[in-house]
Amino acid sequence: MKLIATLGTSPGGVLETFEYLRKKGDLVTDIVIITTGNPDVKKAYDYLLSMFSCCIKLKYQDVYIEEIRLPFEDITSEEDLIQLMKITSDKVNAGDYVDITGGRKAISMVMGMLAFKNGAKAITTIVPQEKYNEVQQEMKSNRKPIRGECTDKDREYFCKLIANNATTIEISDRLIQ
Repeated sequence: MKLIATLGTSPGGVLETFEYLRKKGDLVTDIVIITTGNPDVKKAYDYLLSMFSCCIKLKYQDVYIEEIRLPFEDITSEEDLIQLMKITSDKVNAGDYVDITGGRKAISMVMGMLAFKNGAKAITTIVPQEKYNEVQQEMKSNRKPIRGECTDKDREYFCKLIANNATTIEISDRLIQ
């Protein structure tokens, strides 16, 4: 089972959603991250990879992460949204989860529609504002994401960026009844 997640300028949400799903017993083994070419999104992805390597991969060795980078820096037209749909439509399968937490609202909306169309489940995680602000401040610091192995010091730093009090909501058709 996959977790397909949109990513904006903050790594928050993706790993919190993953942890929620694993704790409730869903065997998610692949995390697919949809990014754009925006430099701030790239930085968020690098931080996400560091958090994944230091904190998630240690607990769940059967989990893999991959990136789908969209061929534009930002959504600027309907054509960009159509291209998003074309690139991702065969990646979203029945039973998968589509996390619409990060990125532009337009990307989240298209991915939510794709989830419902393909029989996947839409999900979102709300990171408390104070934790979001803390992570944003840390990303502005001079601390660089890691490449390769995590040290204990890296693990301590990157794991504290994962919110342990986030709220995850599975979006269902009950909302539109």
